[in-house]
Amino acid sequence: MMIIFALGTFGWIWAISTNLNSRLPEEVKLNVKRFKILFAIPNIYIILIMVFMGYSFTIGESMESVNPTAIAGVIVPLHLLSMFIIFWGVRFAAKTLKSVELGRMAKFGDYAGDFFLIWFSIIGYWILQPRLNELMKK
Repeated sequence: MMIIFALGTFGWIWAISTNLNSRLPEEVKLNVKRFKILFAIPNIYIILIMVFMGYSFTIGESMESVNPTAIAGVIVPLHLLSMFIIFWGVRFAAKTLKSVELGRMAKFGDYAGDFFLIWFSIIGYWILQPRLNELMKK
């Protein structure tokens, strides 16, 4: 269930960032190509972790020879990198949304509320989605 929720939320953030990018004012330039490349990293990481964990659970006893420190030395930096990119992606989506609404480059103070609504997406879906629907109708 967590994977379905995470992929749904990541898809929502992706849709906000990529679909609204074409509606940005001429003077506002946000690098959506960088967003697409970087935001793919957490998705790939989640898939690789799922495969690794599934593999380690099916093998079981033969994984006892693997050094847990070495595994942690790989997983911890990748996890921290993925977390940073997810927060950056949430910020990018919030900035894109607010920049489209304001018609100018939004500052963090302008989109801080949207940032937290996207971050706490269960609440944010109900508040932000009607605004997104209105922007897409225009």
